[in-house]
Amino acid sequence: MNHTTKAAVVAVMAAAAWLAWPSADIPAPVADTAAPPTPVVAAPATAGTPFFAPVPSSQPHISAAQSMAQSRLHGDPEAPPIANQPITRDPPSAQELADPKAYEAYEARQTQRTYAAYIRAVDEELPRLRADIERGRAMGIAPNKIAMAEDKARRLGLMRAQLAKELQAAP
Repeated sequence: MNHTTKAAVVAVMAAAAWLAWPSADIPAPVADTAAPPTPVVAAPATAGTPFFAPVPSSQPHISAAQSMAQSRLHGDPEAPPIANQPITRDPPSAQELADPKAYEAYEARQTQRTYAAYIRAVDEELPRLRADIERGRAMGIAPNKIAMAEDKARRLGLMRAQLAKELQAAP
């Protein structure tokens, strides 16, 4: 018997032993008694609302394995709904595609739109992030986590200022 055959026999025996091993510690499958998932709809505008809400205590305690099985079958009830936003990009005209200078102007307009959208998003979300930082501080969140969130807010503000400057300097 060569080495490859011996290795294959050992692998088959190990797999058989693993399958025959008693599985008393594995929870039974979750019965399919959970309510069907609610349909996903577009998320409402939530500017100024906190990122998280208290978890209701009326939920029965279930094991992590059961929770994952339910989430796999029915979706995660705590996951935010997916909001599909249509892309509002204006395609270049035939004239812009034909003329390099016109296409360069088209690209500049698209860049300005992107910068303006980023600035608007930061203006909407930064107050909410700062409120969450204060709420986390009041709740006793670890100082290193608070510092990370404050650094994120600071960097968002710096990027916003840089993009606003570039947007004003654009022709």
